[in-house]
Amino acid sequence: MGRALEQASDLAAIQAVAGRFPEGQAALQRSGRDAVTQARIVSGWVDALTRRLIVLAEAEMGTPAPGPWAWLACGSQGRGEQTVHTDQDNALVYGDDLPPGADDWYRRLAGRVTEGLAACGLPHCPGGVSPANGDWRRSVGSWRRALLTVIEAPGRKAVMLATHYLDLRVVAGDPALFEPVRREALERAASNRRFLARLSDGATRPRPPWHGLGRVWTPWWGANAGRVDLKQGGLLPLVQLARVYAVRAGLPAHHTLERLQQAAGAGTLDRGEAGALIQGYQVVAGIRARLHAEAIDAGRPLHNQVPVAALSRGEYAALRAAFRSILRRQRALRRAVVREGL
Repeated sequence: MGRALEQASDLAAIQAVAGRFPEGQAALQRSGRDAVTQARIVSGWVDALTRRLIVLAEAEMGTPAPGPWAWLACGSQGRGEQTVHTDQDNALVYGDDLPPGADDWYRRLAGRVTEGLAACGLPHCPGGVSPANGDWRRSVGSWRRALLTVIEAPGRKAVMLATHYLDLRVVAGDPALFEPVRREALERAASNRRFLARLSDGATRPRPPWHGLGRVWTPWWGANAGRVDLKQGGLLPLVQLARVYAVRAGLPAHHTLERLQQAAGAGTLDRGEAGALIQGYQVVAGIRARLHAEAIDAGRPLHNQVPVAALSRGEYAALRAAFRSILRRQRALRRAVVREGL
């Protein structure tokens, strides 16, 4: 995929390569690659796609960039956990003290690249997380102020923004423009008890679908009757829990599994609990990868809802254990917030 993208000379050629991404993901599933590896590979494809669109966009601009800059990814792409069932979550940073009008050049570049991504099958973010939006296109100094503000004044909206900001990763351009800003923000976050309390509270809100009698809960009626949302009920709380424990230790990792592993090493998370959450993540992501591959092979739309009746006995037991691990850690986190006075 990467070589094909490097050789693509125009948007039509790039679209042709990007159109192969779904079949490529299904092929990875058939080949026996685990879901975590699949997501890392797909994230790499989208990184390469983005860089190729940037090259074409720069050539079309007619004038060189007015200064140093970098393209950033957040969300699942930023963490290296992307699948082909996704949308865009991007940002842009450029150097301080650039000539007047510099932002307009980056705005036009962002418009070309994000439209190119949409043309290649990655829809625009419905929440506006895009460098075409000025809130996600800033100078180094402006990004520093934005990150420190959400940490020092952590209202609910600010903490939601922080979860995006702390997942940002440089895809193209100079990493030195943004990484020092992110590292400083992580250091500040690790020592800010109020921010940690708000971040922890947010991580306990997306609850797994768990029945009081110890079963996986599903709706009894409606379009999703008998189905479990693997993303909202499984992956989202796992991602948020991992972020909390990594931030509490000031860790720079992006990927959820690396955050859990490093948090255990740093002592902010018990090793046994980290192992249970890691196993839970692998289970949920694995079932989701199978679901997506089957839909791709059958030509059906992709989604994250899996019928419980379609799970094997082993899958159901593993999913049940994953949800139980999430709930146990969420309860422990709430107790810690109270005990530590966060």
